[in-house]
Amino acid sequence: MIKHLFKIIWKRRKSNSLMMTEIFFSFLILFAVCSLGVYNFQNYLTPAGLETNNVWVAFINFNTSSDTAKMEYKELVSQQLKRYREVESFSYTSANAPFTFSTMSNSFAYNKKKASSDVITVEPDFPKAMSMNITQGRWFTKADIAGNFVPVVITKHLAKELFETEDAVGKVFGGGEESAGSKKMKVVGMVDYYKHKSDFQELDNTLFRPSEKWDDTMVLKVRAGSGAEEEAKIVRELARLGKDWTIEIQQMDEMKSNRNNLVLVPVLILLIICGFLVFNVALGMFGVLFQTINRRKQEIGVRRAMGATKGAILWHFIGETAVIATFGLILGLFFAVQFPLLNVFDVEASVYLFGMLLAVIGIYILVGICAFYPSRQASVLQPAVVLHEE
Repeated sequence: MIKHLFKIIWKRRKSNSLMMTEIFFSFLILFAVCSLGVYNFQNYLTPAGLETNNVWVAFINFNTSSDTAKMEYKELVSQQLKRYREVESFSYTSANAPFTFSTMSNSFAYNKKKASSDVITVEPDFPKAMSMNITQGRWFTKADIAGNFVPVVITKHLAKELFETEDAVGKVFGGGEESAGSKKMKVVGMVDYYKHKSDFQELDNTLFRPSEKWDDTMVLKVRAGSGAEEEAKIVRELARLGKDWTIEIQQMDEMKSNRNNLVLVPVLILLIICGFLVFNVALGMFGVLFQTINRRKQEIGVRRAMGATKGAILWHFIGETAVIATFGLILGLFFAVQFPLLNVFDVEASVYLFGMLLAVIGIYILVGICAFYPSRQASVLQPAVVLHEE
């Protein structure tokens, strides 16, 4: 049966080449979309390591260039926030607070190994405000800041890249700006995850160090149920503390949603384009199969006259189409397999392998749907009618 299918396909290789080309390009499109979908889905399933519910971000501009004045103003704001029952905890942080569009990074070295990492400056209460879980060691305190080393907390991803299998807690390292006369850094704790850019962010290197004097962004953990009224009250009363201060508060849930949309919208557009292209390919394939069957009515009539059942005719044409699809898929897989082999875009090989699997399944489903109706029409042709017409 299979040998016979190959012979028929080979005799009609010119007409079948168009269908193979359509399947080849359809596979590549599906492979790209499926790989992107698998990549983002895997990242989405990874724990965030922080909690955004009932967390606000306050952007404060003290409108002063004096470091002394800024430190005084920051302390004044801190004392005022402690009076609000709605505010459970708060922490100053650098401008690259979670789900903002600001970034800050540096490179670090340990025993000839180097790693680049996001750097976030925070106060000791930051993990409480963000509901973060310390998996090893502890978070730094104000007492640690006065020591001989800069206390830092790092993510598991950075610890693996910088220290490999060694225990990260207690390690002293430097690099980047730290090598230019600054104090070395000492790891006092570690967190497993910290996804601060979007829910679809891949695991990355992050380092937390004590807040600097110029940090004027705050994260506030507020009581459940606190809304616009409490937000307006805090902004209003804080603004009264300084003559030229500007204060803006945003809810972190909304900020995260905006960052997620930056990932989802391009993916959605790509899905729409992919769906349109695949739909057009399906229509073309449907038409080609109908035309092919109409040209082979005599062959179908002879088969039926020789005793072929409706099911045999149906599965013959579906099998023939599946074999043609397989040739197109083999060519597509040859190109797709280069992505994991060459480590394109520095993405795990499993992402591409799942993308290939889903694309292959999608192509076979598409081919099966397109081939079923024309094949069914062929299977119900009566031999006497077909041969009489021919």
